Amino acid sequence: MEAKKAIKRSALVTIMGAVPAALCWWALPFMVPLPPKLLEPLPASPIYLAADGSPLRQLLSEEGQRTSAPVSYSQIPQAIIHATLAAEDKRFYSHGGIDLLAVVRAVRDNMMAQRVISGASTITQQLIKNSTDKKAARTLLIKIKESLQARRLEMTWSKDQILTEYLNRVSYGNLHTGCYSASQGYFNKPLQDLTHAEAALLASLPQSPARLNPHKNFKAVQKRQRLILDLMLKNEWLDETSKQLAYNEKLLLKSYTGGFSAPHAVAMSTTKDAIIKTTIVRSIQSRAEQIIDRKLSLLADKHVTQAAVVVIDNKTGNILALVGSRDFFDDTDGQINGAWSPHSPGSALKPFTYLLALNHGLTAASIISDLPIEYATATGLYRPENYDHRHYGPVTLRHALGNSLNIPAVRTLQEMGGEIILYDALKSLGVTTLDHPAEHYGLGLTIGNAPIRLVELTNAYACLARLGEQRPWTLVEIAPSVTTRLFPSNTAYVISDILNDNQARLTTFGPRSIIKMPFPCAVKTGTSTNYRDNWTLGYTPEFTVGVWVGNFDNTPMNEVSGVSGAGPIFRDIFIHLNETYGTTWYDEPPTLVHAKIDPRNGRAVTSLSPTTRMSQNEIFVAGTIPPSATTADYEAETGNAYISQHYKDWLKLGSPTMSGFFALRENAPNLNSPRIISPVNRTVYYLDPDLKENGNKLMLTATEEDTVKWTSPTLEIISIGTQFYAKLTPGKHEILATNVASHDEARSIIEVRKPLSLMEMHSRFASTEPDTPVRQKPENKQENP
Repeated sequence: MEAKKAIKRSALVTIMGAVPAALCWWALPFMVPLPPKLLEPLPASPIYLAADGSPLRQLLSEEGQRTSAPVSYSQIPQAIIHATLAAEDKRFYSHGGIDLLAVVRAVRDNMMAQRVISGASTITQQLIKNSTDKKAARTLLIKIKESLQARRLEMTWSKDQILTEYLNRVSYGNLHTGCYSASQGYFNKPLQDLTHAEAALLASLPQSPARLNPHKNFKAVQKRQRLILDLMLKNEWLDETSKQLAYNEKLLLKSYTGGFSAPHAVAMSTTKDAIIKTTIVRSIQSRAEQIIDRKLSLLADKHVTQAAVVVIDNKTGNILALVGSRDFFDDTDGQINGAWSPHSPGSALKPFTYLLALNHGLTAASIISDLPIEYATATGLYRPENYDHRHYGPVTLRHALGNSLNIPAVRTLQEMGGEIILYDALKSLGVTTLDHPAEHYGLGLTIGNAPIRLVELTNAYACLARLGEQRPWTLVEIAPSVTTRLFPSNTAYVISDILNDNQARLTTFGPRSIIKMPFPCAVKTGTSTNYRDNWTLGYTPEFTVGVWVGNFDNTPMNEVSGVSGAGPIFRDIFIHLNETYGTTWYDEPPTLVHAKIDPRNGRAVTSLSPTTRMSQNEIFVAGTIPPSATTADYEAETGNAYISQHYKDWLKLGSPTMSGFFALRENAPNLNSPRIISPVNRTVYYLDPDLKENGNKLMLTATEEDTVKWTSPTLEIISIGTQFYAKLTPGKHEILATNVASHDEARSIIEVRKPLSLMEMHSRFASTEPDTPVRQKPENKQENP
C-alpha cells in the first residue's frame, strides 16, 4: 500500500515538474518577440557587375560591411553547409534550438577547468544573437531571453530557413558578411566553386573573426580548418581521400577591397538594387583606359592632362565602356567625370546642322557660299570665321562638312530658319545641357558655343549610326528601349557617307590623316576656342565611339586639335573593336540614287554636258538631282564654270583652291542661295501709333538682290522704286526670298504685335527685366575642324 502511494506521489511530482517544463519549452517562447532586425531584410552592400557577371565594385552597406545579396538554400553548396555544421553545430538538425547535451558538456568542461573554455550555443542561438543590439551587456537575463527567442524561431521557421539566414548574416571578418561575400572576398570566386579546403577555411572564421584573420594569422586559421575537416570526416560528410586532398591543397587568398573597376561608370549606374549588372564590357573598358594613358603620355609636353571615352553598342544603346578621366586616383582631378562634365564640342555639331539641311531640301551637291559674312544680333554683329581664316568661295555641302568649314555651317543654319532648328533637334537627341533659350546661343550653336556632355553627344552620334533612329543610352542592363525615328534613313545615310569620305576632307585633313580608318567608319572631329577641348566621334553600324581630350581646369592645350589629341585615341579604340568584334558598313537605302555633278556649281553632269573634267559622283534622295549643266554655265574658251558677281572680290584675291576653274560674266545667271539680311529671323516688331500708318512698312534686304523675288503667304509685298517692303499686320508671318534662277529660298519668321498702350510701355521699359530673353553676344569663335 505504501509502495503504491509512493509511486503516485512520484508520478504527481513528475507531472507537476513536466508541465512547467513543457510550458517553458513550448509555450513561454511565444511570450518573447523575435528580434525585429531578424525579420527585416539584411541591408546588402551594392555590388556592380560587368556585362559578363564579373564584379566591378562592391560598396559598403549602411553598417559598414560588404554584404552580398541573400542566397537561397539551393544556392549554398553542401561543402559550406557541412563545414559550418561541423564547426558550429553538428546536431543542428536534431535539437530544438537549444542543444541540451552541449549545455551539459559545456558545464562539465568549464567546471573542471574552473574557467570558460567551451560554449554550447547553437546556430539558431547565434542567429538570434547576431540580430540583437550588439551594444547591450551580455547579462544572464539577456542570455535567457535569447534562448527563448531561439526556441520560438525553431517553432516558426524551418531548419533550412534558419541555416540559410545564418549563412547570409554571419560575419567572416575583414568586412565580409555572409558566405557569398566571404567567397568573393577571400578567394575571388563564386560560392558554388569553393573546394572542401576553402569551405572549411571559411567555416573556421565566424568563431572569432578578429583573431582568426587568414591574412594575419594563417597558421591559427589553418589549424582550425584542419580540425573542421577531421570533424567532417567523423560525421561522414567527407571521405578520407577528399580530406587528404583538402589537407594538401594550397590556398590562394585574395585581399579583396570591393574592387574598383570602371569607377565613373559605376558612379553613374546607381540604383536601389543590391546587385547591379552594368553594360560595361571589361575588356573594352580596360583597353580604353590603357589607350588613354599611353596616348596622353605622348602629349605631356603639350599641356594635355585628361581624356574621356564613351563606347556605345548601337543595337541596344548599352554603354560598353566609359572612362571619365586618365586616373581616378589622381588627387588633383581624377575623380572628375569627363564623360559627364559639359564641354564645348566645337565642330562636332555640324553633322546635325547639315542633316537638317538635307531634310529642308538641300543635297550633298548644294552650293554654299564660303565668303565673309556677318549677322545682326541683339547684341551686335556676329562674324564667323573659318579656322584657317581663308575663304573657299562656292563649295558643295559635302565639301563644307568634310572640311569642317565654319562659315557655310553658320550660313546654312541661318538660311534654314536660325538656331532654333538645331536647338530643337539637339534637345530631341537627348542633349540636356542647353539650359538657356536658343537665342542665348545664336547661330554659333552650330560651331559649338554650347557646352555638351560627351556621353550625350556620343549617343546623338549613335542616332546617326542607326540612320536616324534615337534610343536612350544606358549603363544598366534593362529590357531594350523603344527606338524613335527622328530623321529619315536616306538623309542620315548621306551624312554618314560624307563623314566616311576621306576624299571629301582632303583640303583640311590631307590624304593620310589619323581619322582615315582602315575600314569604313564615319568620323568627325571638333576643337573649341583656344584649344580648350578637342573631340573625335564616329561610328559604324555596330559601335559609336566618342572621345574628349582637354584639361579639367579649362586651361588651353598647346595647339592640340581633335586630329592630334582625341583622334589617335579614337583610332586605336575603334581598331580594337574592329579586330575583336568586326565591323561592317550600311546597305544603301533604296530611295537613294547616284549622279555625277560638277562641284563648282552643283549641276548634274550628263553625256550632253559641255565639260566633265571636274565631275564627281554624288548621292541624292530620289527626285532631288539638280538640273543638268548646260553651255550657259561655262565659259566657252576655258570651260571655267560661271559664278555670280557675288564672288568677284574672292576671285580677285585668288582662292586657296579652284579659283582657276571659275569665271565671271556680267550676264551669267546668279545661282547662289539668297540670304535675308532684314528682317532677322524670329524678330518681334511692334506697330508704332506715332508713325504714319503705325509704321507698318518693313524694309526687305537680302544678298543676291538682283535675282531675288520677295513673297509672303500672309503679308502684302510692295515696292517703292527698287526697294521692297512688307506691309505689317499683327500676327506671325513668314517672309521668303527666292532666287528666280536657282529657285533656292531663304525665309524669316517674324511676329508683329499691336501698338503698346502708355501703361504697357511704362511697364515694359521701366522694368529691369527684359520682355524676352536677350541673346548673349556670340563669341567670334574660330572653330578648328
